[in-house]
This record gives sequence, structure tokens and C-alpha cells, in this order.
Amino acid sequence: MKERTMSEKPEKPGKRFFAGHAKSSAMVVSLAIHAIFIVVALSFVAVKVIIKEEPAFVAKKVKRPKMPPKKIRVPVNVKKRKPKPRLRKRIVVNTKTFTDIKMPEISGIKGGLGNMGGDGLGSLGFDIDMDLFGSNQSMGNELTGTFYDLKQTDDRKSTNMTIGKYDNKVKNFLSGWKENTFKNYFQAPKKKYATAIAMPFMQATEAPKAFDVADIVGPALWVIHYQGRFAAPETGKYRFCGLGNDLMFVRVKNRLVLDASWYKPGNFTHVAGRLSGWHSDDENNRKFRLAERSGLMAIGDWIKLTKGEAVDLEVLIGERAGSGFCSLLLIEQQDKTYKMVPTKNGPRPVLPIFKLAEIPDKLGSKMKLDPNEATLEGSVFGVLEQTP
Repeated sequence: MKERTMSEKPEKPGKRFFAGHAKSSAMVVSLAIHAIFIVVALSFVAVKVIIKEEPAFVAKKVKRPKMPPKKIRVPVNVKKRKPKPRLRKRIVVNTKTFTDIKMPEISGIKGGLGNMGGDGLGSLGFDIDMDLFGSNQSMGNELTGTFYDLKQTDDRKSTNMTIGKYDNKVKNFLSGWKENTFKNYFQAPKKKYATAIAMPFMQATEAPKAFDVADIVGPALWVIHYQGRFAAPETGKYRFCGLGNDLMFVRVKNRLVLDASWYKPGNFTHVAGRLSGWHSDDENNRKFRLAERSGLMAIGDWIKLTKGEAVDLEVLIGERAGSGFCSLLLIEQQDKTYKMVPTKNGPRPVLPIFKLAEIPDKLGSKMKLDPNEATLEGSVFGVLEQTP
């Protein structure tokens, strides 16, 4: 056993303890740091192994065709000048220099047809297929005619119509000139456009033939309703005169002004006045014969008209028995001088036919007017209108 010298001091027991403890703590800390480092390193490696980076897709370059730039059209609003209102005028041309041309169906043109000559629309030289019942095309200034057959319904079934029933149906129509009175009866698909009512004595079959229904409509118990407008060429008083065999009624400004239905003295089968209740108060009424002696002329009521003023006009004609037929409508102006011819019943005026346009020569010859009864010479009562 080593002996201590007197100069050496004995070690304190606490110091040895703390020195050993300090060495142990440093080692523990060092181990902890290394452990943490290892854990972090292993975690990084594990994440790198598990998470694989997706390979980036690199597309190959493709050559695309170059498209030319598209032109864009931009609408530009251009203000158009409105034409000034003008007055449509009649055109009068010598039609002998024109060649007849078939004209397509047109409608809605207002104004008179002008000086018609030749065989059709004389003022322009066109053939518009005109007959005694009217043309097949409208020029906008005619009476539009609608044909009804009272012997059959609109679906072609028999109505068992008799003359008595026919008279009652016409009488019902005349009570208010109601178009729907005939709505359940057969109506011809075709209409006619008349500038005059001047049919000489003929077979009643001619009316269905003119409306292209002769193959399905017999010659008896039919009516034609004409509607339109007219205007006086001068301000004054006018009256209609004429004859209808069997029926003819004229209405102006919603007033019946003439019943020129067939009348024969001593024959009680005539229908003048019986269906309408209208009677003339003129002393010359039913004194003068018309249309190849097929009846006596009726004289209507005076009507005051203003120059150029358009007024409504309706004419109803019809055939009861289905034998002979005629309709002739004339017009007289008060205080106007007309040619006078002597008759056994006294002097009579030769009155002009009522017309909305001048009558072509060929059509005028078909009217077969007796120069001692009526004339084609006279005023035109067509409507002349302003158009925008």
C-alpha cells in the first residue's frame, strides 16, 4: 500500500464522482446524436426508394399546316332613302304594236287598267284570259266573283235544293248581304275578276264552264257574288240600270239600289221585287227591253258620288231554272245628255255599260250589245289610288 506523503492532499470523494458522471453524460449525448442522424439518414433513403419520380413525357414535335387567316365580314347598316309617295297613273298605249304574251297570275295591284284594246290587258298588250264573267288574273281593280252551287254542300253532297228553297236562301242573303249564308254550299275554287257585268242571253251552262266546274255543277240553282269598289269620274248623282235573268241585285255603300231580276208582264213567275222587297219609283221602270228581248230594264235609285272617292260595290247574279241566262248592268249620270232612240213605249236613252276599265274589242263583241239599247262608250269608274 502506497503511503501518502505529507505534501499530497487527499482527494475529496465528491470530485471523483462528478468527474465520472460527466464522462458518462457526454457519451450518452454523443450516442443520441448519432442515433438521430442514423434515423434521419434511413428515413431519407426509404422515402427515396418508395417515391419514384414519374418519367416526364416529352412529345415529339409535329409539323402542323399553317391556316390562312379568316376574313370576318362585318355587316354594315346602310340607310336607304325612302321613295317619295307618287300617284299611280293609267298607262295608255297603242296595243297593236305589242305581241300577246301569257301573263302569270298576279294580284294586289291597285289602279285602273287603262285603255284596254286587243284581246286582253290592252294598255300593256298582255293576254290575261278574259271572258264574259271576268279574267282569270286580278289586276287589283275589278269585281271579284265567287261562284256557289246551292245544289250541293261544300263536300259535294246533295242538298235536295228546289227553286222555292233557293229563293228563300237568296232572300236570306239579301237581308244583310251575309257571305256566310252560302258558306256550307259548294264554292268553285277558281275566282273571276270582272271589269263589267255584261253577259248577253246565253245558256246557263256557260257560268259553271267559266269557273271550270261544268263537270260537277249543273246549270240551275247557282249564284255568283261579285265584290269590289268603284269611283265616279265626276262629282254628281248616278244610278244603275239593267236586267238579270233570272237574278241581279246591286248594293252600293251597304244599301240596295237596284233589283233588276227577271220581269215579264202577265207572267207571275217573275221574281222582280219578290226576294228583295225593293221597287223603283221611276216612271220609265220596266218599259224598255234589253239583251235580245230577254226582259225589261229596271231603273235604280240615284246615288250621290264624289269624284275619285272609292265606294263599296256588290252585285249578286243567279240562275234558278237552268235554261237561258243574261246579266247586263248599265249606269246613268243625272243631267247628262245621252243618245235617244224611239220605241213604241216612247223615247229611250242609250246608256253606257258600267265598267271599271276600257273593254277590249274582242270581249266587247262577245257582249253583243244592241246599239239602240246600250253602248261600250262611256266613262270608266275604276279606282285610282295613291301608293307609297
